[in-house]
Amino acid sequence: MIKKILLSTSVITTLLLANESFTSYDQAVKLFKEKKYKDAYEIFYSLSKNDLGNQTLNFYLGRSAYEQGEYDLAISYYERILFAQPNNSRAKLEIAQSYLMLKNYVQAIKEFENVLVDTKIPPNVRTNVQSKINYINNTMQKHFFSGALIFDVLYDSNVNNAASTGDYSIYVPTLNSNLSLSNNGKEESDYSADTIAVLNHVYKYKENMTLNNNLVLYAQDYDTKKDSNIELISFSSTPTYFVGQNKFSSGLGLDYVRLNDKDYLKSYNLTFSNSHIFTQLVLNDISFKMSKKSYDQTADKNKDSYVFELKNAYKHKTEQYGLFTLNTIFNKEIERKPTRTDVTKKTFELNLQNSLPLPSKYTLNTKIGTKKVIYTDKDVNFLNRRTDKTHSFELGFTKPISKNLILGLTGTFTNVLSNQAPYDYSKQAVKSTLIYTF
Repeated sequence: MIKKILLSTSVITTLLLANESFTSYDQAVKLFKEKKYKDAYEIFYSLSKNDLGNQTLNFYLGRSAYEQGEYDLAISYYERILFAQPNNSRAKLEIAQSYLMLKNYVQAIKEFENVLVDTKIPPNVRTNVQSKINYINNTMQKHFFSGALIFDVLYDSNVNNAASTGDYSIYVPTLNSNLSLSNNGKEESDYSADTIAVLNHVYKYKENMTLNNNLVLYAQDYDTKKDSNIELISFSSTPTYFVGQNKFSSGLGLDYVRLNDKDYLKSYNLTFSNSHIFTQLVLNDISFKMSKKSYDQTADKNKDSYVFELKNAYKHKTEQYGLFTLNTIFNKEIERKPTRTDVTKKTFELNLQNSLPLPSKYTLNTKIGTKKVIYTDKDVNFLNRRTDKTHSFELGFTKPISKNLILGLTGTFTNVLSNQAPYDYSKQAVKSTLIYTF
């Protein structure tokens, strides 16, 4: 009789413990689904003490540890599963992901490749794993190269910036009197072919630090006005730092210009910039640039100057109306030799751009701008300080015709108003563009 009572008591106790364990397990799963990973982990851990071989508990322990950032601990639980089930692809996948979070990229790639060995994993999982491997390879990569080749054909209706027809007078100091002159220069139209090569190199020193090197080669060849042909070599090297939503840069640059097959200008540049992401749709870029301009030809030496430029670009992307960019620019140029009146000046510029996606992959690009240039020194002939106001409007479109090839067509109208008659002019330009990126 006593034996029967003891046996019944034992059975009841076992059933109660099993029921309590079952209830605790359900509670832990509920907490896990509610993303209360710390509380869930404590219950799973308590249950596993008496059931180390329970692979479901080991999996939940691994996942709970992972979600708390305990990646090494998570790996230890997944390895328990693999000890009992060597072909468990899900455990292998979780181990690979944990190594990725630890930034142990070499081991992560090895583990992800082990997952791909299983021919039975679903196609979407295989695609995701391959994406992870590609991501790691890009992350481990230190050097990145990109570039573009650009070919333009440009028509300019007033390539010599000839002033509008009319009479004006200037003061002649040697005569101590005014002299009447006429704007009888004829507008000359011309075509030019532009060739541009851009090469970018990025060296990733650390996750939040890169060195960006940029080389630009530019050549403009006119059909008839050969004395205006230009060649340019521009190089800049810019250390860049990423901090939260900010990108900080400070770079050195050199521009070398040739005009009419002769050395013309060298410009040495120092630029500080910041890019801040406010939201996924709003970005602001601000930069401050200091330049030293040195002319090569003796006749131009008195145009040597220092230039200071502050530029801000506010970008806002909208769902219906595309990308808007508001550019504001302040520029001050200071002569290094006080011999001319047309060097030292201030420039204020404001323009608004819009890029609007259209059907069939077309993009409509518009730009409207205004610029005011105020010269500091009084002109001895006009007896005033020269002020130029420029108004411009640009309309064009681009369309990709393949992955790396883009076509474009742009028309521009420019009108310049000056308080000194020889500098009044207007022009129209049409440019066709072919861009190849790599």
